[in-house]
Amino acid sequence: MVDLKEKVIVIDPDKCVGCHSCEMACSLKNFGKAHPYYSRIRITEFRDVNTFIPITCQQCEEASCIKVCPMGARYRLENGAVVTNQDACIGCRACMFACYQGAPVIDPESGKTMTCDKCVGEEMPWCVKACSMQNALEYVPKYMVNSTSGKKFAWELREEYKPKGIKDEGSEFGFSFG
Repeated sequence: MVDLKEKVIVIDPDKCVGCHSCEMACSLKNFGKAHPYYSRIRITEFRDVNTFIPITCQQCEEASCIKVCPMGARYRLENGAVVTNQDACIGCRACMFACYQGAPVIDPESGKTMTCDKCVGEEMPWCVKACSMQNALEYVPKYMVNSTSGKKFAWELREEYKPKGIKDEGSEFGFSFG
């Protein structure tokens, strides 16, 4: 059953200008400090192609970070956010390695993992409010998100960063890039 009230943070990398306002807002909300190491959203920079990609938890339906946690410290909140129980977490970083998005980050004070909780109790996450230059972040109902919306951009980046000499029709390892 689809929860019509559940909202998600949607990222449009084409609009991100790398201002890092989202990181500063997140770190201020959660730690009272304006520093990217305290942020649950991170901007990955590809300066050679002038591309900036905000990375934050996408609350996967089948969250591998929850499944892989040996202590059961990863769980889902009522709002859909996947977070870490800081008391149960042992800081093993298994969730970081399991996440294909690279969303879990280390809390610099506790050494344990943390991810976006969508600013529980707020009408809108602070990172989305702060992203006012180009509106690269939006907070929309989950049912409105097209699961393939990022594929076009991913293919463009793949072409740009694909190792030289790799052919799309296959490789010696038996897999295809196309």
